[in-house]
Amino acid sequence: MHSRSHIERLLDGIPPHCAFVTVTDAHPVTLGWIGSVAGHRTRSLGVEHFGQTGTIAELYRHYGIDKDAIIRAVEAMTKGRPMTHLKAV
Repeated sequence: MHSRSHIERLLDGIPPHCAFVTVTDAHPVTLGWIGSVAGHRTRSLGVEHFGQTGTIAELYRHYGIDKDAIIRAVEAMTKGRPMTHLKAV
């Protein structure tokens, strides 16, 4: 019998042509491995250096993990027109 990890079961139904953008307030490799589970393309965003001060919004912008950076990462990995009208969730 072949045992499968929880992440393999979670990603089982996701087609191989799909791409992931992972975002964490930690080093990007923390979540970067997820794409290797089933061979999905992955762009991992995260904090690679420490020691800055500022508001959360300023720090996220500085480290490239704010909403604009996430949108740029998604657009770089997908075909089609740029996303221009996004609502806050």
